[in-house]
Parts: sequence; C-alpha cells; structure tokens
Amino acid sequence: MKQIDNRNLKLHMRFDKPFHSSQGMAVWEDYAFQLYHTGQCAIYDLKSQDSRPLTCFPLGSANEGNPSPAFTNHANQCMFSDVHRDGNPVPLLYVTIGHGTGADEDGYYYRCAVEDLHLEYGPDGRVIGGRSECLQIISYKDEPMEGMPWIKPCWGCPAWFVDYRQKAVYMFSALYRTTPAFKEFYKDNRYVITQFPLPDPLKGGFVRFGPQDIQDQFTAPFVFPFTQGGMIAGNKLFYTFGCGDEERPDGLLVFDLDEKHMIAQVDLRNTQMGPEELECCSLWGQELICSTNASPQGGFYSLGKV
Repeated sequence: MKQIDNRNLKLHMRFDKPFHSSQGMAVWEDYAFQLYHTGQCAIYDLKSQDSRPLTCFPLGSANEGNPSPAFTNHANQCMFSDVHRDGNPVPLLYVTIGHGTGADEDGYYYRCAVEDLHLEYGPDGRVIGGRSECLQIISYKDEPMEGMPWIKPCWGCPAWFVDYRQKAVYMFSALYRTTPAFKEFYKDNRYVITQFPLPDPLKGGFVRFGPQDIQDQFTAPFVFPFTQGGMIAGNKLFYTFGCGDEERPDGLLVFDLDEKHMIAQVDLRNTQMGPEELECCSLWGQELICSTNASPQGGFYSLGKV
C-alpha cells in the first residue's frame, strides 16, 4: 500500500468561524463551502485567502434538534456531484446529516441530504449571498439480511458519498464504532464500504434503502480511529480521520472503488496540522485541501497535487 508523503502538507489559509463547530467541506471553483454543526454554510475564497466568509446561510436541511437531538444536522460530510438543476452553475451538494447512532421507522438518523445551492454575486463578481433548498433525503433501514451475500453495513452513523461516474451512492461505516470508547474492538474492526444505486435527485422525495438495494460491498483493514469526512474523485474515495490527539490521530486513507481495496494512507500526526481536528477534504483543481476544526480559527491545509 502506498504511503503518501506528508512533507507536502502546508497551511493554505486560516478561516474565521462564524459558528462554533466546523464540519464537512467541499470546494467548487475557487470557493470552499464550509459546513457547520446544525447545517449552516459559510463560503470562503481560497484564491484571495481572506479569512472572513463571503456569506453565510442555512442549508435546506438545517436542523437544530427537531423533533429530537438525534435529528440535528451535524453536517459531518459533504461533496459536490456533477448534476445541475435548472441551469444552476453550482452542482448539487450531497451532505451527511443526523446526529444520533439510533434509528426511527425510516432508518438511521445519519442520512444524506441533496442540496441545491444558489449564489448571489455583487457588481465585482464576488459572492455576496446564498441560499439552499433540500431536494431529496436518502436513508438506510437496517433489516434482516438472511440469504444475502452482504454483511451488516453500518452501526448507525455512516457517511454518504456520491459517485456520479458509476451512478451510485456509497455508505461508509465500520463493523464497530471507531471512537476510543470501542477501543477493545479495534483489532477486529474493519471499514465497510457499501454501494447503492444513485436515486435521481431531481425527482426529490424521501428514498429509503434496505439490504435488498445493496449493489456491491467491500471491507478494508482498520487503520485510523474516529471517522470524519471526505470525497470521491474518479474511482478513488478519500477519507479523513482523527481529532488531533494521541488516541485519535489525524490521518487520511484512499480506497480504489473499482478494485475494492485500500490503496494509500497518510499519517498526519507529526505535521503542522497534527494537533488540530481533521474534518474533511476536497479537490481544488488537482490540489487536495483538508479542513480542520481548530480554535479560534479553522484551517485549510494543502497536501499538494494528487
């Protein structure tokens, strides 16, 4: 397995946090769309490196805990698709929502919201405002799997990824929780990557998957604890881990979705970013940008071209 050279890592910029907890992040053009707990979105200009957000607005799926804290939009993971609605230049954004390990009658609380983001521009062409509409919600309901060639794909808090190349969505989880509270299971744990067909987001509505909808699945060795967020680029799934401490060190893993195995890893604990909580990653051109939930400012770090 390839070891990615972490010596390429550098701080690209610091960003002011208009909300307390920064979470998922995705890049479109020169803008970083940084999400915050409860489903707020702040946009930053990676080119100008201005630490102040250009604008802030709630996602259509924003939720502060209605009807219970389990439904809070933690916005833990997000990535753009290649689908555009009604000529909107901004592609649809897929966001992992939810904040509880359990489930209701519609499946796990951790679900996928498809967001249509619209930007407002000033006379100088800079972003000055934005709004978002939630078009679709995707969930998974844990049901009996007897007679199926799959293992249980989740313990309740999956991250969702869109693979528009294969017209699929992936649910990333593990056999056991990846927090230190489940450290006794680390030696037996494995990551579980499960593929489902991609619902047409323009049809909207609520989509509930079950075991009968699984198209493919593979597992990979457990390397880093504490799953965070990531993205799919081509046939590669990039996933970040860690809180910047000894028990939950920062790291990044890369999975080949065609060959169905882990192909690369990077240990980030002894880097400038190492003491910060690593949250998500996205491509800015060919450059891999990682976001951190640091205090008092967050950070956008570059790992160079990938």
